[in-house]
Amino acid sequence: MNTAPDPRSSLAAFASDPVVQSVLGVLVLLIVSAIAVYYLAKLRDSNTETQQLDELLRKNFEEMRSEGDINEQEFRKIKALLREGNNRPSPAATEKESAPRSTESVELPDKETT
Repeated sequence: MNTAPDPRSSLAAFASDPVVQSVLGVLVLLIVSAIAVYYLAKLRDSNTETQQLDELLRKNFEEMRSEGDINEQEFRKIKALLREGNNRPSPAATEKESAPRSTESVELPDKETT
């Protein structure tokens, strides 16, 4: 007769223990939270880089204006475009807003009966 315990039954008993389930649940929650924090930090850094790039561009155009490469009117236009770019909504928000949002009811012309 085989007296060795079945390894599957001991693993099932171990996994059904409430303490083990709680510890595994907390570990999964911590891993998912760490992944979320990583991606949010990465997203935030990309936004910061964009702002730094806009500031660098503005300084470069300001230098070009002081050297006479561009005139004051061109500089103001470029500066306004850079400022407009900072106020531009994200692409996801733009897609949502591009759908027609009419709240007015449309009245069809009356058909004349002849």
